[in-house]
Amino acid sequence: MPRGVRTTRMLELDDGRQKNARVIAVMNNKGGCGKTTTAMALGMYLARTGNSVLFCDNDPQSNLTQRLGISDDEMMDRRLNYLFKNAERKEDLTIIAKYPYLQRLHGNDEKPGTIGILPGSHFAEIEANALAKNLVQGNPDLGHRDISRYYKDRIHFYKSYYDYIVIDTAPALEGNILNVLALKSSDHIIYPIDGLEAALGLRGIMNWMSYETRNMDKRPNGLFVMVKYQRDTVNLSPGGIPDAKMRNTVYRTMKNIFGDLVCDNGVRELRSLRYAIPGFGGKTEFTRMSEEISMKIRDDDLPNIFEYVLQNGLMMRYEGELSKIKSVVQRRSPNFRTPRYLSTPINFNDQIEDA
Repeated sequence: MPRGVRTTRMLELDDGRQKNARVIAVMNNKGGCGKTTTAMALGMYLARTGNSVLFCDNDPQSNLTQRLGISDDEMMDRRLNYLFKNAERKEDLTIIAKYPYLQRLHGNDEKPGTIGILPGSHFAEIEANALAKNLVQGNPDLGHRDISRYYKDRIHFYKSYYDYIVIDTAPALEGNILNVLALKSSDHIIYPIDGLEAALGLRGIMNWMSYETRNMDKRPNGLFVMVKYQRDTVNLSPGGIPDAKMRNTVYRTMKNIFGDLVCDNGVRELRSLRYAIPGFGGKTEFTRMSEEISMKIRDDDLPNIFEYVLQNGLMMRYEGELSKIKSVVQRRSPNFRTPRYLSTPINFNDQIEDA
């Protein structure tokens, strides 16, 4: 145990809570769309309402780890890379964060729960790839022949002690083994959408996730949520009808097509909201967003995102609507021409002499 870190006893959840424990990954192929912000806001909200929450930082940038107060040079022997580097030892690398700003949610009688974290590491992806190769070669000491099963087993162990496990992930989904592990171990995926660019990448995300989960008996479900979005400067809604709740044309398009899979509550890009995540006092847009997410992931009647989005022919309609928005937004886009290079022969020896 590192110096300065005390041991905290974690009691197993009762059978009912273990059965209801959830693993939630926050994912999107686009960088800067609010994944870390959403993961932390959601986890803090769940902890404020009496749940035990474990943050898993699967992003090599480790921004979630930093936001919880762990610098890059702290807890070096308790980070995600050791989960793969020392797979045969099955050590518990998590630590309990005594978060000073964690307060009971106003109107809720539950005492705030426990917050744990499995810190991220710049070397986690390297060690995960090395373990995956080792497992394929059949190392008998590790007890697994597939890294996805190994990682899922480790996450399943933590579900005995935490009501929620919230996994932050890196952008660039394809080819990232940590994102594959998060996807295959999760019950729910939260997709933050910050604007048109993230919305346009939805087909690629859905196709990648559908491919990676094709052999799973039960695929994770998912939700879309607007985070760090900007209000429309002009009304781009069909027929010029304003939306008093959230005047954002990307949101309206997604809501009209994907229905309840899109959260009604989002978070605007406002300087005053950047640090107003749940845990810092009163309710904010983060609180309302997180509250809706926590309700929806418990809704058994919610359609599965893969079946609904990919198999109902909605994606073509969705992309058609987005192309209309794109044409309006890019009215002043650049005009491109093929360059025609004109030059005279260059004598490099002459240039050297001149120099």
